[in-house]
Amino acid sequence: MDIKRLMVKLNQVSSLYLGKIMYALLFMSILDTILSFVILSPVMRMVQDGVSMLALRTGTFILAFLAICVWLTFQFGFAVMLLQMTRRKNTNLGFIFIGFKRFNPAGKIIASFGALIALLAVIARFIAKFIFFKIYPDFSFATPSIEDLQAASENAELLSQSATQTLLFIGLFLLILFVLALAVLIRFVFVFHLHFDNPSMSVLSLFRKSAELMQKNIFRLILFALRAGGKQLAIAIVLATIGNFIPETKNPGLSLFVFLLDIAYFVNFYTAMVRIYLTVPVLYEEILSLTKRTDEVQK
Repeated sequence: MDIKRLMVKLNQVSSLYLGKIMYALLFMSILDTILSFVILSPVMRMVQDGVSMLALRTGTFILAFLAICVWLTFQFGFAVMLLQMTRRKNTNLGFIFIGFKRFNPAGKIIASFGALIALLAVIARFIAKFIFFKIYPDFSFATPSIEDLQAASENAELLSQSATQTLLFIGLFLLILFVLALAVLIRFVFVFHLHFDNPSMSVLSLFRKSAELMQKNIFRLILFALRAGGKQLAIAIVLATIGNFIPETKNPGLSLFVFLLDIAYFVNFYTAMVRIYLTVPVLYEEILSLTKRTDEVQK
């Protein structure tokens, strides 16, 4: 399976639907951000009310799991929309809500994905905690009380050090979670597509079939994604880096430059995301086509 052949197909789909996909992705991201904020807002209320640590951790875990499931439901609809576009079939913005409309059959898949992500998060936290404790043995992993925060606020140096270490820990945790998710979840990128094509298949069969289709295509998908969106993503990273080094100013000329820089970043970043997203249905269709041709030859 040639990457160049896949790129030709991806460019054909991208040339037809790029604007529509960017709009859908942006709209979906805004909706998911708002819903996630609403779902997770009770956590801050629990902190303010001074609930027990067990209740806080339990509530946070449940609400975070619910937020992940909402995100996955949007991802299901978006995956179906991209698959239909790859097949040159009519689509509209309503496709991103298809996971909510068909939550009865899709709910088990979404819950399974959510449970898998939650398990990876627990493992990532354990690994990050182990590594971080070796570097900063005095760092406290417990949620600070109001009294601790008040005491720390009186010592600016202590507060700055604690904040820096907390950010480092979160960064390490997210990095480990990303690596684990890439290593594990990449095998199941076709689950939503397979469910759409085979709604009667069981959840376990969908995961097995996706892993089977991806058995010899993991590195091909990674290379395909890098080839498809790597250039735009690299440009977006460079633009974001430049923007971070520009100080806030009231100079009209510099303000206009920063504004144009932000627009260029936005366009390149979302173009990269759209093209990377498209690699999955394009590869899925190519694998199905290759499998069909192989079966016909064998017959």
